[in-house]
Amino acid sequence: MYYKLYQFFSIVIFFTVFPLFLLHSAITGKNRSGLGERFGFIKNQVAAGKRKKYRIWLHAASVGEVQVARALIIELKKILPEADVVLSTVTEQGKAVAQKQLDQDVACIFAPFDLPFSVSRALNIIKPTVYVCLETELWPTMLVYARRSGCRLLLVNGRISEKSYKNYLRFKGLAREILPLFSQISTIQAVDAERFSSLGAHPEQIVVSGNAKYDLSGAALEKIAVDDYRKLLNLRPGQTVLVAGSTHTGEEELLVGVYLRLKKEVPDLIMIAAPRHLERLPEIEAFLVREKVAFERLSAIKLQQRSEDVVLVDTMGDLAGLYSQATFVFCGGSLVPRGGHNIMESAAWGKPVFYGPCMKDFIDAKELLESKSAGCTVYSADELYDRLFNLIKDPIAYQHMVAQSKMVALAHRGSAARQAQLIKDVLLSCPTSAKAAFRSQ
Repeated sequence: MYYKLYQFFSIVIFFTVFPLFLLHSAITGKNRSGLGERFGFIKNQVAAGKRKKYRIWLHAASVGEVQVARALIIELKKILPEADVVLSTVTEQGKAVAQKQLDQDVACIFAPFDLPFSVSRALNIIKPTVYVCLETELWPTMLVYARRSGCRLLLVNGRISEKSYKNYLRFKGLAREILPLFSQISTIQAVDAERFSSLGAHPEQIVVSGNAKYDLSGAALEKIAVDDYRKLLNLRPGQTVLVAGSTHTGEEELLVGVYLRLKKEVPDLIMIAAPRHLERLPEIEAFLVREKVAFERLSAIKLQQRSEDVVLVDTMGDLAGLYSQATFVFCGGSLVPRGGHNIMESAAWGKPVFYGPCMKDFIDAKELLESKSAGCTVYSADELYDRLFNLIKDPIAYQHMVAQSKMVALAHRGSAARQAQLIKDVLLSCPTSAKAAFRSQ
């Protein structure tokens, strides 16, 4: 009953809002690309290429989930060479990063609108054996239609933040109809498993497998050309680099203040600032101009040698490589109440990582790092300055933190391999008739 209500209202809302969406796109030039794919018209190598024995459809909402997909695809290729992979994303940034970072044999598309005609058309073209949701990207119509087609459903790297859990509780009736459709739900932590169970998933569906994002410290990061980033930034041996990753409104001002104070003590200090949302670049640049802080964009130094000591990252997909050059990392969304971001991505390189107190979406990673003195919560810009200054003056303490970061990252690899094996097990358990048959909706 709840799904039928969802389907009815989603269609009504779509046809009410879509004309406004088209008008906005015409005026701003945004969200024009991939409209055909969003309606289910898939015309790239998915339709034209030769299909392997199995097809795995991974769905990633945006850039963060694409990183999980990278780790999973590496493991899937090892154990399922007879399967091809299709990756769908919701956002343009997510698709751009996927196309840049994934191998060419992975077809990258925009996810269809969660409407019967879009979903059924996409399923008829792609014909997946298994449909895999990454984290908690649940689209009811897609899940219902995919399951009806004979496709198995999995949710991997599942997580439900405290805020999201409260929102899901408002739609518990719909969740109780949708979650049992999954063959398996693989969660990051036990608390995520408990939340999925309370929303309607059966206990036998759920397994705790850890966070596949931690595996970006393995094979996925090995593909990053570390020397290329060193040359790009024109770094001297031993030069001190502060990377501020995934920053939000209000954080850049604090971090620039820390940078300017540290630079008085460390004249060759470089700061690399990577805002979480690129549309904020103009306001950050305006702030830097007001403060008379010279800077240049990363895209500019890709064309000519770096000449300023503050670099503003205006590209997608470069942050992991930039972390490789850091002396220190600050992970944003944490000095302001945004729940934090993936601090393990920088720890994977053996980098001391600092973050504010607002880390509720990454409590597991925070506790792991702090249990080994590899990460540090700071409650203010002043405290961040003090911590960084003390480590600069104490190389033994700094090297200890580096070693601890590497140790934690190495100790918690393997989640991607476990989740890939889960996908393989479910795929191979599909009855032959379900693999071959495809009932169009």
